[in-house]
Amino acid sequence: MLDDIFDYAENIRNQPVWRPVPDHIRTSFQEDLPTEATDLTSVHAAFMRDILPFTTGNTHPGFMGWVHGGGNVAGMLAEMLAGGLNANLGGRDHMPIEVEQQIVRWMRSLFGFPDTSTGLFVTGSSMANLIGVLVARAKALGVSVRRKGVSSHHLIAYTSAGAHGCVAQAMDLSGLGSDSLRLIAVDDHHQMNIDALRQTIDADRKAGFTPFLLVGTAGTVDTGAIDDLRELSHIARSENLWFHVDGAYGALGMLADLKVSVGNYAQPVRSANAIKRR
Repeated sequence: MLDDIFDYAENIRNQPVWRPVPDHIRTSFQEDLPTEATDLTSVHAAFMRDILPFTTGNTHPGFMGWVHGGGNVAGMLAEMLAGGLNANLGGRDHMPIEVEQQIVRWMRSLFGFPDTSTGLFVTGSSMANLIGVLVARAKALGVSVRRKGVSSHHLIAYTSAGAHGCVAQAMDLSGLGSDSLRLIAVDDHHQMNIDALRQTIDADRKAGFTPFLLVGTAGTVDTGAIDDLRELSHIARSENLWFHVDGAYGALGMLADLKVSVGNYAQPVRSANAIKRR
């Protein structure tokens, strides 16, 4: 099985980026629940025949669609080791917890976060943005909001019209309601329009609402645009808003020796590779 997937990764450039799924294969995955065991060899053969040739194509060097990561062999082996351990990091005293805490410290150093910063590793940007909204909610209303709820409050959040839909979903799941999220128009660079943001915050305060959260985006999924994060941080500070950045796509640019265009300013950013925004 391992040899087969290695061969696939090594020779994938010789295959089409994507193939349509034949009707008979799609139909074969509509069978009733099996009542008897199937040997692993048969399952693997079905995987190689009916699944592997008909994937999204994101591991192909010619893939140009959306922002799926391509993965690599080291990641494949790491997943195998992690799956073999099947470690629960919710408690107890074991080394996988120390590994997680070490990587949190590395991320803190990479991004220049304060020594008091902590972190969590979650399944993806949807869960990460939900946690960000919950943290901002607790900051605005106090931890007691987890018991008392939010029904008597009128909290308003702001993000770009180009932000990922999971930000609105997080507002829904947190009990604040997706209608409490203001989608701010973007400018010619597909960044959140700063003037429109200021005007919307001002209008909400005059209407009796309580602005509490500003969500910036470091790499939108449609164009890869990065909001003017420095200016947004100034606004968040002056308006007493929790500032959250969705960096699911662009944040790991901190690992590269490159320049990232963010608005019309030049400012060095603390990182291991001295990346500069201009």
